[in-house]
Parts: sequence; structure tokens; C-alpha cells
Amino acid sequence: MNLSDVSAYLPEAVLSQQALRIQKFLLQVDTELGCDCTIAVYGSAAVTLYRADDSDAHEYGYTYDIDVARSSPKELDLSGHVDSSSYDPPLEFQYYDVERWLVHPDWKEALIDMTALLGTQNLRVCLLHPIDLVVTKLARCNSQDLEDGQSLRERYVSDTAIVRDRLLEAVKYWPGSDRERSQVEYAFEGVFEEKISLP
Repeated sequence: MNLSDVSAYLPEAVLSQQALRIQKFLLQVDTELGCDCTIAVYGSAAVTLYRADDSDAHEYGYTYDIDVARSSPKELDLSGHVDSSSYDPPLEFQYYDVERWLVHPDWKEALIDMTALLGTQNLRVCLLHPIDLVVTKLARCNSQDLEDGQSLRERYVSDTAIVRDRLLEAVKYWPGSDRERSQVEYAFEGVFEEKISLP
């Protein structure tokens, strides 16, 4: 399934305090790296970077970690490349398998490269496509995740049907319980103000 091209909506500058904090962290890691590395980021850090040019009036809560779904080379642990305690609040990498969450199986093919925005040299920083990021947020379903989903919807989702289709396809590969599916239905309605029934 091809996702929409979001290049016209991507930020052209890092302006918000939160995005600047994440950029500074990644630039420090980049400086310490002795080789090329690619990371795929999701979670609230990805949302912050997708809204990097927002004013401080649109801050969405501090994140304490950068969720990394995938890195290449795999054996390279970036955690030792920066003193996370020097950031207030502290910031660090968290390595999770994004496929633990509700996500479309071809998420890797839809990654968005944000390296040019961040100005890193050795560290290539890719984010889950905004639609895939919204889908992961729907599964987590807490108030911050719903707020993150709404902020992405405002900027990156012109047609709710795209999210609906991506979500329905992703559910086929997700071993979520009936209760978890109900939570996703609730979250979808909360973010998009439309009902959905999951199989």
C-alpha cells in the first residue's frame, strides 16, 4: 500500500524547544560516531520532529527517550555515545521492536528521512511515516498518544480513509486482544471523530 507523499508538509527548520533538544542530542551522537549509522525513530520524539517548526504554543509534552525501531548496523549501540544526564530532562535511546505495537508490516518501506533537517553527517535519522505513526499511537491509547495522533492529523492527514485503510490492513497482522481492539476503536474515534469497527 503506497502512502501519501508528505514532503510538502515537512518542517523546513527546527524551531520548537523540544525539537531543538532532540536535535542537539542527535548532533552530539553524530559527532561521536566513527561510522555511518541509520536509525528508524517512532514515538513522541518522531511526533516532535514532525512538528519541529511549531512555535512554543504547540508543545506536546517532553519525551524522555527516543524510541528506535531499527538501527543499521544492528550491533551498534548508540547509547554510549552521549551523556544523557547532561540534558534536562535527561534524554536517551530506547530500542523497541515497533512490531510489538500495531503497525503495518511494510512500515520500513515508508520511512521519511529527516537527516537534512537535523544536519547530521554520520547518523541518518528516519521517522515512521506520519500515518504509520498515528496507527501506533492508536494502539497505545493514553492521553499523550491521542494528543500526538491529533497533532499529526492536523498537519499530515488530509483524508481519514488513508489511515482507516492502513489501520485495517495492520490489524490483520496484530495479535491484539478484543479489549485492545476496542481501545483502538475508541482511540480512532477520539482522534478522527469517526467510528471504526475492527475485525
